[in-house]
Parts: sequence; C-alpha cells; structure tokens
Amino acid sequence: MNIQEIAKGLIAGSDMIQRYRAGERNFIGIDLKYARLDWPCFIDINLSRADLRWANFKLGRTRLINANLSDANMEKVSLGSAFLLNANLRGANLRNAHLTNSDLTNADLTNADLSGANLSGADLIGANLTGANITDIKTTKDTIFCQTIMPNGQVQTDSHRLTDVQEFLRLYDEGEREFRDLVLHEVDLSNVSLSGVKFLGQTYFSHMNLTSARLTNCNFSGIKRIIFSDLRNTHLSNCEWRNPQIIYCDLRGAYLEVFDMYAPDFTGSNLEGIQNHFGVEEDMYFCNTTWVTGKFIPGPINSSECSRREIREGEF
Repeated sequence: MNIQEIAKGLIAGSDMIQRYRAGERNFIGIDLKYARLDWPCFIDINLSRADLRWANFKLGRTRLINANLSDANMEKVSLGSAFLLNANLRGANLRNAHLTNSDLTNADLTNADLSGANLSGADLIGANLTGANITDIKTTKDTIFCQTIMPNGQVQTDSHRLTDVQEFLRLYDEGEREFRDLVLHEVDLSNVSLSGVKFLGQTYFSHMNLTSARLTNCNFSGIKRIIFSDLRNTHLSNCEWRNPQIIYCDLRGAYLEVFDMYAPDFTGSNLEGIQNHFGVEEDMYFCNTTWVTGKFIPGPINSSECSRREIREGEF
C-alpha cells in the first residue's frame, strides 16, 4: 500500500459513483482497489471480475441488491451492515472480508473464498455456500443460518431459532403472543389473521406471502427487516414498528390504519394505492420506491430532501 495507490483508488471510486448515478450499470473488471465508495445505492450493478481489494463501502446499509460480483477480488473489502440481497458472489475472493452485520439473504456464494471473513451478525438466510471455503470465518450467535446451503451441500438452519411456520401458528393458536428471534423465509401466511402478537429480538421476514393477511394490535419492534415479500391488500391495524426496513416489498392496496412508524426505509418497495393512513415520526427513505400516487422515486433520498408538498400530494 502506498499513497499513489490510495489516491488512484479514491479517484476511481469517485468516477465510478458519478457514472453509476448517470445510469451506467456495467463495470465489469473495473479497478477499484483502495476505493472509498461513499454512496449508499448500487442496486443492479455489474462488478463481475472487479478489483475491490481494500475497498471501503459506506458503513451501514450500502445497497448492493441484485449486484453481480462474480469472480470479483474482494479481499479485505469493508462491507459492514451492507445489503447484499440476491447478490451473485460466485467464485468471489472474500478472504478476510469485513461483512459484519451484512445481509446476504439468497446470495450465491458458490465456490467463493471466505477464509478469514468476518461474518459476525451476518444474515445468511437462503444463501448458497456450495463449494465455498469458510476456513476460519468469524461468526457469533447473531449470525443467522436458515435454509443455508453449506459447502458440503447440506442445508443448515439454526436450532435455537423458530423457523417453522406451522410451529409458529400452533403456538399462536395455543395462546402464545410473544415470539423472539423468529425467522420466516419463503412461507405462505396469506389470509392469516393474527392479533396482539409481539415480535422481539432479531426477527426476519424474507420472501413471504402475506397477501390479504390481517394483523391487528401487533408490535413489530423486533422485526429487523422484511424483504422481497408480498403484502398486497394486507391489513395492518393499530400496529407499532420502529425503524422498519421494508425492502423490495409489494404493498399495493395495503390497508394501514394508525400504523405508526419511525424513519421507515422503503428501498425498492411499491406503495401504490395504500389505503387509509400511516403516521411517520421521522424521515422516510426512498430508493427505487413507488409512492402511493404511483410516482416513481429513484432516490436515494430522504423525504425531507424532497418537496413535502410533492411527496404528500394525494396522500390519504
């Protein structure tokens, strides 16, 4: 490492961000070694075979959703708390990568080299690690394995977490109302009726069908995020949710009554035609979001940065 290499990386990173913001998505083989990528949104980007050694992405919620990072050299990359949902990381070099608290739900890590990578608190729900090198990876009790395909082809699911939807519904029918560290992935809860449920700890909803479900008087404070889920015509009445991350969800026609939220993140979600109202105490975050009026907001932007009149025009 020398000053010239670092300076070159900073310039390359700034140039790439400008090109991405201008609409370019194809960056195959780009040299971003030592780059500081201080931008939150790289959705659908193609960084196949890119050199990302020692690259430093913006800490907290960098969006590399649906990104192609196959065969990329990402040794010692810094991707803490990043969204790598559905990312293609086949054959990527992730030796000693910093992936603490990153979300790798449904990521393809086939034949990737993760030796020495820090996966403390990372989410590997539905991830494919077939043939991957996981020698000396760092994990904690908060690292989530659920329907995760391990290097030997076996599927691993944490035994200490409730992941079975039938067991969840059975406990509910028996009167249980508090659920901690629940992980529901690729399950069908359409038309279900739940009342008074309190989700605690680190709860995840991923690729769920919640169409026309009726959820009343629920506390969602423990739901870390809900991603790639269908909530069309869902009724959420008198529910509380702090700092919700509602990522790539379809909420068309949903009925939200007194659904108080704090600083919701609506990245990739469709809110067109939401009925009634919801109260928001702090800024909403938009990125590739369709607003209730059908207006598309490419973002990334907070609602306070938009014209309040424009965003709230026609709001229920």
